[in-house]
Amino acid sequence: MKRIAFIADLFRNELLGGGESNDANLIRHLMKQFEVLTYKCNKVTVQDLEKVDALIIGNFVWLPDNVKEYVINNAPYVIYEHDHKYVTTRDPSKFANFKAPTSYLVNEKFYNNAKTVVVLSKICEEVMKLNLPNAQVHSIGCSLWSPETLTLLRKLNKEPKIHDYGIMKSANPTKNYTATMNYCNSQNITPLEMHSSNYYHFLEQMATCKNFIFLPTVLETYSRICAEAKMLNLGVATNKKRIGFFSEPYSEQSGDELIDTIEQKNIEALEYFVNLIERI
Repeated sequence: MKRIAFIADLFRNELLGGGESNDANLIRHLMKQFEVLTYKCNKVTVQDLEKVDALIIGNFVWLPDNVKEYVINNAPYVIYEHDHKYVTTRDPSKFANFKAPTSYLVNEKFYNNAKTVVVLSKICEEVMKLNLPNAQVHSIGCSLWSPETLTLLRKLNKEPKIHDYGIMKSANPTKNYTATMNYCNSQNITPLEMHSSNYYHFLEQMATCKNFIFLPTVLETYSRICAEAKMLNLGVATNKKRIGFFSEPYSEQSGDELIDTIEQKNIEALEYFVNLIERI
């Protein structure tokens, strides 16, 4: 049985973010096929990595330079990309046509030497290839959900909708809560301000809304929350050019039809990861 290391800045038990949720669902599946060791970037050592056959690297902001250099030169590795760590701004939408000047590019060697950089959406694949033409980039075309969550979404999308609008109340500046509230005020909209440390409770709140307003300040690599809104039969008001989910052709679907599609995309994505690890 292959032994693989999964390295990330944080894991889902520490932060309920989109990247961490993706990682958790991938790790859960890989454990059925491989021996999986998890390491935080700020604690992993070269000695740890000498014991494994392959690496998957999620968010790597805190990965020490000496470990990164060892990985580049010695270890077969895959990058599971959740944002845009190849530009200093972490957001290629700040540049015309998403093309960053070369002075803004970072981590080029790390991306270019990966066996594969796996991204979540069509637009992120296109933008990364535009900025890093030598990287081997593959889009799985979806975020990853647990079967239990998809089952819950099927149940919740049948619930009555009692609020006209909902927004996400978040301290993360990229989610643009203050500007979103200002927009709502200008339109005489009183939204449900959705917030909960319990992920399932948050989905229950969202299910009571007819529409979701989301005005992020960055290019969202996928946007689980927009996909979840549509799976719950909400309308979504957003800048679709900034949302990876909306670059996928199936984003026009909603409700159970969308859940069926995402469920199949998840199966294909997980199979892709298993085959990828077996090959390297």
